[in-house]
Amino acid sequence: MNSLALWAAAALAALGGDSAEAIRKDRAALQGVWKVTASEQGGERVPADDIKDLFLIFQGEAIQIREGGKAEVRFAFALAPTKSPKEIDLTIQVGPNKGKVDRAIYRLDGDNLSICIQSDRDAPRPREFATRAGGKLWLVVLQRAK
Repeated sequence: MNSLALWAAAALAALGGDSAEAIRKDRAALQGVWKVTASEQGGERVPADDIKDLFLIFQGEAIQIREGGKAEVRFAFALAPTKSPKEIDLTIQVGPNKGKVDRAIYRLDGDNLSICIQSDRDAPRPREFATRAGGKLWLVVLQRAK
């Protein structure tokens, strides 16, 4: 193998290692219970009463939704934290949409997490943490439960 090919292989391995480490780091930071503190869909805020008992529980590579004391695994997730903004794919695990992948972005800042989800498989992944009237984006703002 010539020196250029060796250099290219080493560079690709290093990049892959950085990506794997970033995934490991963000996956570890997400683990645990998160309280939904705000949400909007299609430019409209979800009423506070609708989210008052809503939690997301990140466990391994799964997300459980807990509402009213009942928890159920709803999604598997895969991270791409080296992208800008950071990306997360959510694979639905139950119901008629089982296997469907919703593309999203996320922002993790200590005990605060924002996720903006695109549920329209024909539309591009969101690029910002906002929704617009008539759109199929869903913004969820969470805080780590203490």
